[in-house]
Amino acid sequence: MIEWDDKYSVGISVIDEEHKEFINIINMAIVTKEHNDNPEEIREVLHKMVKYALTHFATEETYMIKFNFSGCQLHRNEHLDFADKAVANINKVINGDYQVANEILEYLKQWLLNHIQGTDRKYIDCFNENGLYNAGLNKDLQIFRFKSYPP
Repeated sequence: MIEWDDKYSVGISVIDEEHKEFINIINMAIVTKEHNDNPEEIREVLHKMVKYALTHFATEETYMIKFNFSGCQLHRNEHLDFADKAVANINKVINGDYQVANEILEYLKQWLLNHIQGTDRKYIDCFNENGLYNAGLNKDLQIFRFKSYPP
């Protein structure tokens, strides 16, 4: 299981919230595998995870393009590689290879945490410089806004 920690935060609440949901879905897949090992449920959760990942990747990539982030293509390539591998592994499960489920889940966990803590950190300055940041009222309540909008 993955527990959200501030070390995973990129300091941009819209993206942090999506990362938290991504983690929740991966945790859901882990629980499904550990508790009932039902291949159909595992496929459903993995499908949900890939669908959510694509939505999340679109969010990040939209901001990268909008803000002309210099590392956009390399970042996008990581997203595409993840999607390709995730779909290939889900296809293995669909085709009856349920033994790979643990391997898939470990790959997903490690990829996500490494991506958040490494690759995603590279766009923080660019996004902040273009007005995308957290405007915190306090540590527990952070509001997403653009600098160009009045507080």
